[in-house]
Amino acid sequence: MSQRRPRPSGGEPADDGAGGVPDDVAAAVERVLSTTALLWSRAEQGLEPAISPIQLRAVEAISRFGRLNLGGLAEELGAIPSSASRLCDRLEAAGLIVREPAREDRREIIVRLTDQGERLHTQLVRRRRTAVRDVLAHMSPTSRARLIDALTEFGQACERRDSGEARVVGSRTA
Repeated sequence: MSQRRPRPSGGEPADDGAGGVPDDVAAAVERVLSTTALLWSRAEQGLEPAISPIQLRAVEAISRFGRLNLGGLAEELGAIPSSASRLCDRLEAAGLIVREPAREDRREIIVRLTDQGERLHTQLVRRRRTAVRDVLAHMSPTSRARLIDALTEFGQACERRDSGEARVVGSRTA
């Protein structure tokens, strides 16, 4: 099934000047990302224990790094350290994380997932992957292969952009 891409009036794709990318291409990617966010949100429903989306993002960040200090977690979430600390209070009360002093500097607090936190994250990944597989099953093998190539290149472009911004902006500390 092909999707029609809306075109700006005049029949030609508009270019907003952002690297020569036509508006219809950016709009199509935005639509897919929005739909994917909804797909993932539905996969998150019914997780046990039930936690908020920001708590889930924290669990994902901690899982990705294995162990994080509070400042690193705050940076990953785009939050201030005191908010990250309160978030950790709730995650710790739910039995999903533990806080412990860093080995190198006992004043630094490290957070890591508990076994229950690991199980929650595994359940989340399994549900999301199942939801994605259900969608991919409706695509031809050729389209899936093209999608892998396009998503790989898109991911690499995101990483290049993010690493370039990190050098310019620097890290946020409080």
